[in-house]
Parts: sequence; C-alpha cells; structure tokens
Amino acid sequence: MYKFLKAVMNFVYSIIHPYKLIGKEKVKDGACVLIGNHYRLWDIVHMACTTKEKVHFITKKELYKNKFLAYLCNKVEAIPVSRDGNDAKAIMTALRYLKKGEKISMFPEGTRNRTDAELLPLKGGAAIFAIKAKVPVYPVMSIGKTRYFRKTPIVIGDPIDLSEFYDIKMSQEDYEKAENIIREKMLAVVREYKLNTEAKKRNKKGK
Repeated sequence: MYKFLKAVMNFVYSIIHPYKLIGKEKVKDGACVLIGNHYRLWDIVHMACTTKEKVHFITKKELYKNKFLAYLCNKVEAIPVSRDGNDAKAIMTALRYLKKGEKISMFPEGTRNRTDAELLPLKGGAAIFAIKAKVPVYPVMSIGKTRYFRKTPIVIGDPIDLSEFYDIKMSQEDYEKAENIIREKMLAVVREYKLNTEAKKRNKKGK
C-alpha cells in the first residue's frame, strides 16, 4: 500500500508542483532522519522520493481530524505527535523504527513557513532522534517556495554527522548546540545551491 500511495501522490503532486530532486544518491540504505523546510502540506512527497525504502513521517495529530488524511497516515504508518512536541509515545515509536534500520522524516520548523524567512526557528526533535539512535541526518531542502506548474529544485545535502554527541550525558545546552548545527547545515544547502546557480549564470554571460 505504501508504494502505491507514494506513486499516486508523487504523480499528482508532480503535475501541480513539479520538482527536481537533486542529490538523491546521497541517501544511503538504512536508518536515518530526513528533515526539510516546510512550505506545503504535501512536502512529504519530496521526503518519500529520496529513497526506495519506506519512510515513516512524523505528523501533527491535528491531521487525524480529517478522515481522509487520517486514513492515509495510518496506511503509511505515520507517527502522530502533539503540537507541543512533548509526546513520549511518538518519540519511542520513532526511535523503534530507527533502531530497526528504518527511516523517519520530519519538518523541524514544526509548521509551514508562510513568511519570507529562509527558515523558521527549529522546534527540536531531529537531534534527539539522530543522537539516541546514532544515525545520520539528511537535509532535504526546497529552494524557495514551491509554485504551481513551475519546477522547484529540491536539494539533498550531505549527511549531518552528530557523532560527537554519541555516548555522552546530554544537557539541554548540548541538544541546543546539536540543533544549531542542524539548522546551519539546512541553511547552507540552500545558500550553496543559490551561489552555485548564480555563478553558472555569470559564467554563461561571460562566454
């Protein structure tokens, strides 16, 4: 069912919001945390299409109020979490999937970005999952807001290594440091892509 729903959703979404996935080869098999900036509800399609493996999406419990969305979430084994993020059951479920060698994905901004900011403040969570399960974090970044019928680059960055935090007693300051590393890496993916694109344009003009 997961593969079928993924194919259908990607087909429909690609018509309305076409995108180009760049760097897909970076995502290796096995457990990892996929994270991204968040503009639209269906940004989860980008995450799903980074790999042939199943991805468990961390979603807001509010989505389950809609019967259709609740049906989809249950079929793909999404992980519902409360808005404040303090949900022990969701954390344990996500860690269980990771320790089984499976993938999870989340939008650490916690909500859709309706502002002009490159990235909203992160609500946390990604660092906790990655450190406790000892897995890499892959940023999957939309270069600007997705637009109707215009192709948007979706760039996958290099894996974020948080191994310096493994096997130590983590303080709140340590988790904040790890989350800041994640945030800076997410922003770096977008900025590097934009700089490279601008450089290519200048080179073409100079020829």
